[in-house]
Amino acid sequence: MEKGSEAILGVDIGGTKLAVAIEVAGERRLRKEPIPGDGSPERVIDRIIELTDELRGEAVLRAAGISIGGPLDHRTGHVINFPHLPGWTDIPLATILADRLQIPTALDNDANLGALAEYHHAVANNLSDPDLPFVYLTLSTGIGGGVIVDGKLLHGVRTGAGELGHITVAPDGPLCPCGNRGCLERMASGTHIAGRARQMAGADPAGAAWMIGEAGGEVDQITAKRVVAGYRAGDPLATMIWLEAIESLAIGLGSIIHVLAPGTIILGGGLSLAADALLDPLRDALKKYVFYVRLDMIEVRTAGLGHDSALVGALICGGTRSGADT
Repeated sequence: MEKGSEAILGVDIGGTKLAVAIEVAGERRLRKEPIPGDGSPERVIDRIIELTDELRGEAVLRAAGISIGGPLDHRTGHVINFPHLPGWTDIPLATILADRLQIPTALDNDANLGALAEYHHAVANNLSDPDLPFVYLTLSTGIGGGVIVDGKLLHGVRTGAGELGHITVAPDGPLCPCGNRGCLERMASGTHIAGRARQMAGADPAGAAWMIGEAGGEVDQITAKRVVAGYRAGDPLATMIWLEAIESLAIGLGSIIHVLAPGTIILGGGLSLAADALLDPLRDALKKYVFYVRLDMIEVRTAGLGHDSALVGALICGGTRSGADT
């Protein structure tokens, strides 16, 4: 980095990891590490400052973008509640970092920024119609989402738009931590798939012999990844569990499609690594739930940026705040 070059800072705060990136003159420097210490706001913010100083060298920071999960208000830069770490309630995170670094700082939901990054990536790679609504879902431990309309993130009241994981797909389904029953997140996340597989394996070890064998004989080591492997191998129980989750995902996406008629739906997160094992049965299942919108006009595919989408989105968000292009 040349002395005096202008840089953008991107930060992604997760429940177990911290990622910090500096982008300057077309170069991106990145550091990922476990959440430091007790995970308190003070300790995490101090570490962000330390990593920023290490990465920027002699570059001059122009602005920063921050990604974090949980309820927040992007307009005020407040974290309302980030339940995965202690003490993260009513934290004016953007203001604190802006004061510490003396630069404009923006804050947004991690799934929103993942959507923003994937949208920019798609536009740069010949997205067919950038003006159509664009939907991003991250399928992982939970299910998050982001919606872009007319090229801009849809935020809603207190940044509450795009919580696609909390669409009801089974009114009598299991209770979700949000208080609702049968949320998409409770029916199709990686956590749900693994839990369902372990429950059924415990009840019928003989029927789950393939998955138990793949898990080294330990039922509690059955993961969503192993369920996908069982589906690919033709194991009957793994196939049933996987297709149940796909069915719930199709119900949720069907509702989203009828509301937004998006041109593109991007699926990210760990489950998206299933690739065709996810996309092929999902496209078939959608045919049962979508009628008023032509499915052949909607592209459904997996994410192009992998696990870095939220961090890339934070850089874009910071660049927008500074007026820079990133």
